[in-house]
Order: sequence, then structure tokens, then C-alpha cells
Amino acid sequence: MKKSTLIILLVSVVVATWAQKPDKKLAKIETQFVGNFVEVPAAHYSIIIKGDTMRVTIATFRMLATEVSNASYNLFLNDLKAKGRMADYEKAKIDTSKAMPDLPPVYYTHPAYAQSPVSCVSYEGALLFCQWLTEKIGGGIWEYTLPSEEQWKYAARGGNSLHHFSAYSMESPFLTNHNGWPLYTYLRVGDEYITRKESHLVVLEREKILVRNPIAEKDNPLYNHWHPTHVFSNHPNELGLYNMCGNVAEMVDERGVAFGGSFLDPGYDIRIDSETHYDAPSPKVGFRVIAVQP
Repeated sequence: MKKSTLIILLVSVVVATWAQKPDKKLAKIETQFVGNFVEVPAAHYSIIIKGDTMRVTIATFRMLATEVSNASYNLFLNDLKAKGRMADYEKAKIDTSKAMPDLPPVYYTHPAYAQSPVSCVSYEGALLFCQWLTEKIGGGIWEYTLPSEEQWKYAARGGNSLHHFSAYSMESPFLTNHNGWPLYTYLRVGDEYITRKESHLVVLEREKILVRNPIAEKDNPLYNHWHPTHVFSNHPNELGLYNMCGNVAEMVDERGVAFGGSFLDPGYDIRIDSETHYDAPSPKVGFRVIAVQP
């Protein structure tokens, strides 16, 4: 009897594991519509919130390896227009009025930026994108959603609860590699990039204090990026996820909250736990999706 029970349990585990994996046809369609997904394994771990220890359980899910790109989001917008869903289109359209002066005017339309992360979209727009993917390719088996805060942070840490940055290998505690090359897309405002200019208020990365009058010299090519880099830029973390820190902060399923910091944030503010609040579309905020079985 015990042997039979053990066999049944083993078969159940194998079936459950197999069910979490998409078939090759779906994986190919996902790649065409939005990109590659990676599996994030189940986990049980403890976190401390305001002095209280909480036990967190994460079920297996799949996460898009990159942020949603301009190309994928424009495919979605064009499909809404083609189907006459103009009310949804108005909710989801990119608010280009929010983009300048931080992004070039052609950022969302020029082919050169097709694989850059979309931003300046509303929370409602991100949800509509997820619903569109579910309707298009979910097949009643997979549901595409925004990740919860716990899912996003666990995935960003690559399974290591001690990570502050979503980096790779032995260089995970650092913002640059041994040659001084940045591992993330962020605003570099170390002492070596500061010059005296007209009055500005910035955060000095090293001292972590507010100071008046210095501004980073943008003529320095190493200073920062004028816009986010493409979604496969920099190095992936241990799970194969790109740009979980920097580039654009990423929405979670709680309205108005994003994590990971952006290309306009200094190094201290692109930590995994760095929380960005938004109440309107922003050039600093984008998103990525996860796939779960409802």
C-alpha cells in the first residue's frame, strides 16, 4: 500500500512539473509576440518586514526574460486599432507628452529603438497588454499577468535572498566590473563625474546626501545613457533575466508601484528593493509579464 502511494505521489509530481512547461509551439508563438520566458522555480523563504518575520511561499511561474519592448507593445496597440477597440486603445496608448526631455522624440516609433523597453504607459495599459497576450496565445492554459512584489523580487534575486542587485557571478555586489564598465543602465553620479554648473539638486551616490549646485557633466560619454538600452543589454542574472535593476523600473500588480530603478536613477536607487511610485505614465517606468496556470 505504501509503495503504491509513493508511486502515485511521484507520478503527480512529474505531471505537475510537466504541466508547468509550455510546448515548443507555444514557446515559438511567445517569442514572436513578446519574447522568451524563463522558469522561476518554487521557493519557501523568510523575510523581515518592520521587525516581523514572515514566511513567503512562491509557486513556480514563468517570467519574460526581458522588459516588454517597444516592438511588442506597438504590435498590441496596432491590434487594438485593427479590431476597433478604440476605448482600450486610448487607455493603453503611449503618452509621448511624458517622454521629453528624457527620451528622444522618435524613441517609441523608430526601428532603432524597437527592442528598447516601452515606457510612458499607464498601469491600465500594462494590464490590457497582459489580457491581450492571454487572449492571443494563452489558449486557456496560460494567463499572462504583472508579477506580485514577492514574485518580482524573488526572480530579481535569482534565488539568492541576499542579493541587493540583480547581477551575475562574483560581481553581484558591485555596479561595475573590474574594468569599471557598468553592469547596469543607470545614472552615474560618482565624484569623478561631478562638475560645478548652474544650481541643481542631485543625490551624490557616494555620500548618499542631498547637495546643491553640482550637476553631473553629461558631455562625459561614461556619465549616463540618454535613454534605456535595449532589452537584452547588460548581463542576465542567474535565472537568465535581463535588466531587473536599472534601465526602466518595472511595475508589479499593485497599482502605482514599480521596483528596480531606471536609467534616470543613481546607483543606490537601482537596488532590487528600490521602490518607485508613479501616478501617471513615466519615462522611468516600464514592465515585464509573467505566465501562470490559472
